[in-house]
Amino acid sequence: MNRERAAALMAEAGADVLVGTSYPNVMYVSGYQPFSQRFLPSSQVYAIYDGARTAVVAPIGDADMYAQFPPDGVRMAFYGTFYTEAGPAETDEMRRFAAVALGQGHPPAREVLTAELEALPKSARIALDERGIAPAELAFVRERFGARVIPGAELLDRIRMVKTPDEIRRLTGAVTAIEAAYEAALAAAVPGMTESDIAKVFDRETIARGSSPLFTVIAFGERGALPNAVPGARALAAGDLIRFDIGCRTEGYASDIARTAAFRSASAKQRAYYAAILAGEDAALRAVRAGVRARDVFAAAVEGTRAAGIPHYRRHHVGHGIGLDVYDRPSLSATDETVLEAGMVLEVETPYYEIGLGGLQVEDTVVVTETGYRMLTRTSRALRIV
Repeated sequence: MNRERAAALMAEAGADVLVGTSYPNVMYVSGYQPFSQRFLPSSQVYAIYDGARTAVVAPIGDADMYAQFPPDGVRMAFYGTFYTEAGPAETDEMRRFAAVALGQGHPPAREVLTAELEALPKSARIALDERGIAPAELAFVRERFGARVIPGAELLDRIRMVKTPDEIRRLTGAVTAIEAAYEAALAAAVPGMTESDIAKVFDRETIARGSSPLFTVIAFGERGALPNAVPGARALAAGDLIRFDIGCRTEGYASDIARTAAFRSASAKQRAYYAAILAGEDAALRAVRAGVRARDVFAAAVEGTRAAGIPHYRRHHVGHGIGLDVYDRPSLSATDETVLEAGMVLEVETPYYEIGLGGLQVEDTVVVTETGYRMLTRTSRALRIV
């Protein structure tokens, strides 16, 4: 967590305590990876940060995650019941597991959370993330602690917008992995290969790089006009566009890039329209720097694409922040007034979808600097002919 930024924004919001409840916010606040919540979002996990110390309330069934990946300086408080039999614990990992997993059951989640909050100073104002906590538990906490409880999800969004050096390192790793997988998939393309075939190459390479596939949109020809095309049985033929909109997760952090290729040859329209969206992305990138509003980047992208050859170009956004979520704030949209800050990591993109033509897309990952941006993506942004 960016603690310096958290302290400043907590003070601005009048908050003394942060409570993360959604999967990304729990991980951000504490470093703890709540396994059950990742696959069962209704699982209750709470990360409580008072400006100096962090505690996590988690189900005892997740005790093995604590044992395998113990977060530094975090006190764990478990709830519920899970049965593990005793035996010799011969490693630090197994000793950590035995220390918390054996013995009697633990109190319900509500009781453990209440005990943690009641241990805080009586005057402490609690910024509670509303996104992951069950409605009944949220209502209970608000009734129990009254006006001391204030909304926390928006505050956490704002804190998370500016990345720490370690977050940028993880994001760079996710970009590096996804670009290697993209190059491997592109190199494997042969006539008659299906979208599913090339997606398997892509996912295998992602995993080989130590990352987890997050989303794999690989579409040929007319199917590229489907923004979220699921790779299927469409076979590759000469003249097809191949649209990649792809992402993986590395050390908890996401990547999201897009590239477009043409198989064997590209038509005049495909070339002209791709040149236009690339010009639009270039215009957006020229606008990126600390102090610029998100909506001004949006305007530059749309105007640049229209001027370069697609006069009817329309978009709802031309990018977004990225981090623990694929869509971190801000949104590069017409109405987002967020002022860009150095250290934000953004996706900048100018997709174009046309039924019959297919899809054209370029998307890059950049770190905002005081004077511009630093590109994290390294693969060619040109329309590749393969």
